[in-house]
Amino acid sequence: MRSRYRDLESVTKDLIRLYGVKVRKRLSQHFVVDYSLLDEILQYVTELKPTKIVEVGTGLVILTAFLSSSSRYVVTVELDSSLAKAARDYLSKEACVDFVETLVGDGVLLVRSALRDPDVIASNVPYSITGPLINSIIKSNCRAAVLTIQKEVAERLVAVPGSKPYSRLTVMVNTFMTVQLGGVYPPTSFIPHPKVYSRVVVLRRLREWNRSWRAYEEFVRCLFNQKRKLAKKVLKSCLGEDLINKLNIELGTLIEGKRVYQLPVETIIKIYSTLRDDYFK
Repeated sequence: MRSRYRDLESVTKDLIRLYGVKVRKRLSQHFVVDYSLLDEILQYVTELKPTKIVEVGTGLVILTAFLSSSSRYVVTVELDSSLAKAARDYLSKEACVDFVETLVGDGVLLVRSALRDPDVIASNVPYSITGPLINSIIKSNCRAAVLTIQKEVAERLVAVPGSKPYSRLTVMVNTFMTVQLGGVYPPTSFIPHPKVYSRVVVLRRLREWNRSWRAYEEFVRCLFNQKRKLAKKVLKSCLGEDLINKLNIELGTLIEGKRVYQLPVETIIKIYSTLRDDYFK
């Protein structure tokens, strides 16, 4: 694949000129021009042995072409209709790229809807949709995702309890997925250059999402709306005093003296599981 794209930056600029692409800041469009990044994404995706990949954000189809070498079927979805049109035209001329379906639409909604039922999601994620996309991946049927996201957000996903970056996002992701951090890439790995560094992350399914977890999601949201306060006080606010008395008997030592942001994911799951039948119906 490298032999077809010897100078990624030149190829990208040529494609932008050829198809009259207007880079849209509001869509956070940044096109990969770094072989090391493409190789790393492809390595992780290949290790997952996918049967069907959904790529969110087609861009200029370079990543799409790389992904097509690791799966018999790739669905790529692009919100920008002009880019999607260029992608279809370009892919139709690429004899080495087979079994790629190009869609125009919202990739976040596609992932959540499971219409194409992918087993692996891959994306050089437009920064404006990082949170919504990760949330959709959690709630999808996919077993893994390989993403390039903001370095700061990537490191929030593995933040430890008690640290400043530890957040509701950390808890939700680690409840349902395992997180592996990959390489860090500078702004020069993309055209146009973003203002921040990026990092590859690999998410692998730990628990299946179903509707019964909606109450858990609301519970975590309530907790982290007051993350700096003592956990016992916040739990009383979220659940009521009667349930807190039951919680004190069964799990009191796990929350005593701790603030919400100091509670490990396993403890939050235990609290939810202990009170699920009484409160989360």
